[in-house]
Amino acid sequence: MIANLIVGGLAAGCLYAMVGIAIVVVLNITDIANFAQGEMAMVTTFFAYWLLDSVGLTWWQAVPVAILFGMVQGIVIQQVVIRPLIGSPVLSAIIATLGLNIVLNSVAGLIWGHQTYTFPSPFAFSAPLMIGSVPVPVASVVSILAGLAIVVAMTWFLRFTWIGIGLRAASQNPTVARMMGVSISRTSAIAWGLGGLIGGIAGILVAPLLFLDTNLMGALLIKAFAGGVLGGLHSLIGVFLGCLALGVAENLVGAYVSPAFGEAITFIIIIAVLIVRPEGVFGRVKVRKV
Repeated sequence: MIANLIVGGLAAGCLYAMVGIAIVVVLNITDIANFAQGEMAMVTTFFAYWLLDSVGLTWWQAVPVAILFGMVQGIVIQQVVIRPLIGSPVLSAIIATLGLNIVLNSVAGLIWGHQTYTFPSPFAFSAPLMIGSVPVPVASVVSILAGLAIVVAMTWFLRFTWIGIGLRAASQNPTVARMMGVSISRTSAIAWGLGGLIGGIAGILVAPLLFLDTNLMGALLIKAFAGGVLGGLHSLIGVFLGCLALGVAENLVGAYVSPAFGEAITFIIIIAVLIVRPEGVFGRVKVRKV
């Protein structure tokens, strides 16, 4: 039983991690904590559902189109909402994302209503895979592989591609980056586009496990932030490992202590880490000269 709980926790943790990585990409490059990330993913997932249900595309056709839509959505939001705030206090942009969270939820409710939908999955009726003597649902395997692929791909992209190096340069020293010809507005748009793309993948993988509605990603957003706080919000690997630890802890505590306490563990972790190590387990301690 414990093996099943751990595998289920890892799968849930990978879903949290995808949302967390989307948040961290935007945060690291623009210094903006995107509190609308969950609603952006929810809108992308509803768009995928519309392609499946109304347009008649297959799952394998609809999902790539929807993920591309998620990326475009992120870029449009950056251009329309965030770009005019460049140079303003960071708090202004954070408040804008909180407002955007409400707007996207309301627009989705206006278009699709507030009822629940069943989101199809090609893995729903697949026989579980046997890993040793542990039966693992295919959906869990897909979630784990997707989470691993995203963290590896984003780490490689940011470290070893010219665009990724430009993004990191813009985040570390915008003034010098501008002098070297890096467009801060463009790097911000790329970051938001990547956030929209990764968040869309998370939403599409989460929806078949739950019911699709306008509140689909609310809880996941909180857990993604909790995993980020645990691992360090300025480290992709830290966020990934923090979210995995959170997913496993939730499952084990929920099974052996209480399901209600399993949900509470998220907030306990946030409070404990903020008190003991605010920069997160894998975060860098900032040394300040006095």
